[in-house]
Amino acid sequence: MKKLLALLTLMVAFFGFTAGAFSAVGDPVCVTCKGSLRNIPCPTASGQATASCKSFDYDDATGGLSNVAIGTTGYCTILGTAENYRAIFSICNCTNAATFIPGLKVAIKMTILVNGVAGERGAYWSQRVGEFPATIKFMDSPTAAGACAIAVANQTKSFGPATIYYLSDGTTVSVPDVTGGCAVAASGRTTILTNGVGIGYNIVATDGPYWWIDIPPIRVDSAVVASGAIITVRIELFDATAVLPICPSCITPLCACDIQVAQMCCSTATSTTLSFPYFTSLTTGSYWNGISISNPTTAAGSCVLTARAKNGTVGTSTVAVPATSMFVDFLENLTWAGTGLGGSPVYITAVCNYGGAFGFAMMANGTHDSMGYKVP
Repeated sequence: MKKLLALLTLMVAFFGFTAGAFSAVGDPVCVTCKGSLRNIPCPTASGQATASCKSFDYDDATGGLSNVAIGTTGYCTILGTAENYRAIFSICNCTNAATFIPGLKVAIKMTILVNGVAGERGAYWSQRVGEFPATIKFMDSPTAAGACAIAVANQTKSFGPATIYYLSDGTTVSVPDVTGGCAVAASGRTTILTNGVGIGYNIVATDGPYWWIDIPPIRVDSAVVASGAIITVRIELFDATAVLPICPSCITPLCACDIQVAQMCCSTATSTTLSFPYFTSLTTGSYWNGISISNPTTAAGSCVLTARAKNGTVGTSTVAVPATSMFVDFLENLTWAGTGLGGSPVYITAVCNYGGAFGFAMMANGTHDSMGYKVP
């Protein structure tokens, strides 16, 4: 059990894979009440709808905007109102949380990241007229569950009347370019928004510790952002009475969190084949051999593992992989159909009945020798 726990910890650390899809696993500041990370369309030869810089709205219960012509959302699929996608902060767990007291004026800054990198990289604040907000709204609650259940109409608090947008060259504009779609030149795409100095929300004694902070709609130019890229929004809360520099390292925020909001390109695959090129054996020996297979889809699936040993013997085993989760175990714990599957080194192919599967292999001798690799 101790060995399996160590393997699971390693797999989670390597993938950063959680149903909540917050980039910081276990971050006490970030509270999730949402489902799996959703995909946004890319143009493909197989007929997938062209994204054309359509916008998507992370906070919407169905994942998009009614005026977006990709189904009825900005994402590939509509998951329904049970999927609650919200950026919720536990401000009592923030750095310098003791300063979140009545009278403090809090400002906000949001930065769009592509694969963890800021700047103009094809993802930018939505450019359609009427979509960008004059202020960023939020609503508080005494509990995380309460913040998850707040109706949109009841999100009545805000971080003040003025929002400044930053272009990638550091210049500011009061509103994003509204020419629409991919016609917005890279030089005109806004990737950061924040309050002006001295503008923010004044905390009152009745404010709850859990804040649902609205994330404005975002556009992604699929001609620029590669398939598989993760779109993240970094949200930072500051003391509004301080000067708010654009340099993220110039001031320590009171509260900060990276929230993954989308992954590029919808998977049209109905199956995945993974190849694990090497394990020391299928049975207990001087080395233990661990395998992890992840399922990023919203439906439970299974994978058929076929092990081919160096001595020519073959064995199979079927494992279940829960939705938006992973299968993790040791090869010696699995039931294998086949004969002669002993201490000989093997390679394994895994055929999964869902698209987008990925995996990790790990082997170690319990002392100082170990090796791991990601698949694909």
